[in-house]
Amino acid sequence: MSLLGKAQNFTEGEIVLIAQLREQLSQVIEDAGKLTSVVINSTIWGVPLLPLTSDNNEEEEERDIRVDVILHKFLKARNGDIALARQMLTNALKWRAEFNIASILEEEFPEDVFGKVGFIHGHDEQGRPVTYNFYGNLDNKQVFGDLDRFLRWRVQLHERGMRMLDFVNVADMIQVHDYDGVSVFGYDKFARAASKATVQLMSDNYPETLATKIFANVPGWGETVFNVICRWLSEDTKRKFVVVSKASAPRVLAERIGEANLPEKFRPDNVAEEEKRDVVASTTEPESLSAEPPLPQTAHVDQNESVPRPTSRGSHLSNSGSSVNDSQGADVPPPPPAVTSAPELEPQHEALISETAGMRLDDNATADAQELENKRGV
Repeated sequence: MSLLGKAQNFTEGEIVLIAQLREQLSQVIEDAGKLTSVVINSTIWGVPLLPLTSDNNEEEEERDIRVDVILHKFLKARNGDIALARQMLTNALKWRAEFNIASILEEEFPEDVFGKVGFIHGHDEQGRPVTYNFYGNLDNKQVFGDLDRFLRWRVQLHERGMRMLDFVNVADMIQVHDYDGVSVFGYDKFARAASKATVQLMSDNYPETLATKIFANVPGWGETVFNVICRWLSEDTKRKFVVVSKASAPRVLAERIGEANLPEKFRPDNVAEEEKRDVVASTTEPESLSAEPPLPQTAHVDQNESVPRPTSRGSHLSNSGSSVNDSQGADVPPPPPAVTSAPELEPQHEALISETAGMRLDDNATADAQELENKRGV
């Protein structure tokens, strides 16, 4: 039997709930099949939910401990309510069948459109895959106008990240959102429609799949808005994510992901050189309102993406502390949440308000943001 990994750190209460939900998996798959005419695939994120069978059609003695981690994600997303977690998993299996997840990894998307939107690049120092998403200098109609195409690209990106997890030692991902070059007026009808659909899709079908979401290169107005909004957020919510200014982004990304693991764009030395060039250019050219658009590869051609990790199995669970984090995985700013007690804000700030709700500034950036807030009288 294989030893348990870091992802199997469940409390005694969680072990009981996981075992109870696991006993219902056959019925869950059957229920999902009743909801659609499409054949249900009982494998999720590369992991079979039901025990594999041998040549003589008998169940293998070893149980796949990765299934416990996956079930824990659905239970955590529904606060330990087995009935609600079961329904969420049933609906997710139905959606995966109807969305044809089985073929999505082989689909191709135009590089000239999605090459500047997002990609997966390696891992952080804990072995978690890192997804990078870019918001600046996008043609929203071109990227989001075909909503079905965008959603399939977005799901492919996340599915590729999920297939890089072994669900034994690594069970979640890191997500970096780059706001370099973002305009306060860039949240148009195409972005809003994509936002709403993406947020709902990710919330329903990819629970607790992110360890950390880092909002990098957030402009000054964004930091100010965040500082206002965070006064009405719980500490538990604020601990989930990190928001950093452009000045702090290279250091924070290097600390949290590892400088050697970062794409060239985000490495401190490269950023410093770009800043030097900007200073020289500013003496002879008008100041630009936005930075040059990033030129990353799309998820389906990234050379740094690794293959799925080998399956590890075991027969029991640990009773140590639990840890799986937030599920939000949207690539576009979601619609703003209702914040009834906060002061009224400008409409162009709505996208950042929603994206930063539940996130915290990097500690060293907080003082700078607070100073900016005081200057602007917020």
